[in-house]
Amino acid sequence: MIKTIFLSYILILGYSCSEAEYKLNYFDIRGRGEFIRFIFAASNQNFEDNRIKIEDWPTLKPTFPFQQLPTLDVRQGSETIVLAQSKAIARFLADRFGLNGENEIEKALIDMYGCQLGDLADSTLGKNLTKEQLDEILHRNFKFFEDRLIKNGNGFLVGSKLSWTDLFLSQLMDFLEKTKDEYFKNYPHVKALDEYVRELPGIQEWIKKRPNF
Repeated sequence: MIKTIFLSYILILGYSCSEAEYKLNYFDIRGRGEFIRFIFAASNQNFEDNRIKIEDWPTLKPTFPFQQLPTLDVRQGSETIVLAQSKAIARFLADRFGLNGENEIEKALIDMYGCQLGDLADSTLGKNLTKEQLDEILHRNFKFFEDRLIKNGNGFLVGSKLSWTDLFLSQLMDFLEKTKDEYFKNYPHVKALDEYVRELPGIQEWIKKRPNF
């Protein structure tokens, strides 16, 4: 089994990105799947957005790796590999679409920031937090990323071009909804990055057509 998966992965790496077909499997919500959808959108890459209904999940759950979502089906020729874990999926796609830095140091920093953004999502989404608790978490994280953007000096978190963590940071702003501007008052560079991402043609098109929830 392991050998089969490994060989499938090697075969996939041998194909160009344009020859691949992608299917993202996730619930019919934004949650932990939306920033992956942002990666596809920003890269102008087609994918099948397979939205699984909550009521169907108990039956389907045993058929997915680790019995969780999201997963990504990558089909190239007669070979298909299924990837699980949202950040592993993000790294795979970012490597393919040029969103994962130019060298090992940049990739390590991008990965570090992506892990922190994942922790931020895990500590806030779906949690019963008071406004004071939410404020503390958000301001602590926004300050870190604001300082990083100032230090990098070009509008991106790492290097000299867009990365998947830039997309991840912007996409998380979805969950602030109408309170986003309140938090942005003290973090103009985070605000500028969010605006840059949402002005990308692929992201604009995606936001227009995605479900409004």
